[in-house]
Amino acid sequence: MRRLFPLVSLGIFVVVVLVVAFTALPDRDSGGGSGDAGEGRDRAEREPAQVDRKVLAISIDGLNPDALAKLGPAKTPNIHRLIDEGASTLNARTAYEKNITLPNHTGMVTSDPINADDGGHGVTWNVGDPSRSISKNEESVFTVAHEAGLSTGVFVTKQKFELWQRAWEDDIDLYVPIDDHDELVPEAAEDLADERRDLTFVHLSLPDVAGHASGGMSPEYLEAVEESDAQVGEFLDVIDADAGLAKELDVILTADHGFKPGITNHSEKVYENYRIPFIVWGPDAGAGTDLYELNADDYRDPGEGRPDYEGPQPVRNADLGNLALDLLGLGPIGTSDIGKQQTLDVK
Repeated sequence: MRRLFPLVSLGIFVVVVLVVAFTALPDRDSGGGSGDAGEGRDRAEREPAQVDRKVLAISIDGLNPDALAKLGPAKTPNIHRLIDEGASTLNARTAYEKNITLPNHTGMVTSDPINADDGGHGVTWNVGDPSRSISKNEESVFTVAHEAGLSTGVFVTKQKFELWQRAWEDDIDLYVPIDDHDELVPEAAEDLADERRDLTFVHLSLPDVAGHASGGMSPEYLEAVEESDAQVGEFLDVIDADAGLAKELDVILTADHGFKPGITNHSEKVYENYRIPFIVWGPDAGAGTDLYELNADDYRDPGEGRPDYEGPQPVRNADLGNLALDLLGLGPIGTSDIGKQQTLDVK
């Protein structure tokens, strides 16, 4: 009996240790859907402690989703690959107020509406204007990433994005404005391969240029979409060639506006102009999944409508900023209003 007591004590000790250990494990099944930012989210896969998460955000200026359907996988294989292997919708929305370039791109990186009176970023203009700037208090996805010690890069094909450099100069580690895609895309792809930045934003604009010159869905416009797809392929080649990067990096692809067939501007508030794609591809995204089906509790497919910011919301291009931070394991942009609770699930 004397030898039994040590064995019993040892057994009790082991049981206590196991109970404590299992109690300390994170609850992977806790909640879902909408709610407060600190409640109801399954964030176990993307905790801030999870190292080496990276995001590549690509905006294709003026991309009408109908062009992807018309060209098909044969002529746009890379974007169709993102759709087939990722979570997506071809029925996302621009900002409610405007479907033009600079206001919508600024919405992407601030996750805010446009109108300052409604708490938005206030960028209503669409030209380079050094006399105008974003409010000093307006934060961006670059602000949050930089404060977390992450590296950031921006590659753009329009000079008016200098607005961002002025607004968040300390938060953007590398800012590259090159009008020529043949120079910009290889430089951005090389930076992705060599520097492996935590957050990279790339702006491609061939469809927008062709649309303004020849009209939406014209042969020239469709050719520009094909070229943009090939440019996306240059980034995918970098990812495919680096197994480590492929395990770490998610791609978000969206657009600032569409382009109505036969029309050479996109300011009119019509379906073909305010409908855009929103695609998420990578290790954190579910293959071949529909974003509205994944997020039925929090987001609503708008059909052909143009909902404002009240009531059930569609997926918007402005969801990009807070989703990117969520994928990086970080909290939302402090000054943002769109997607701030980070409830947009991609798996």
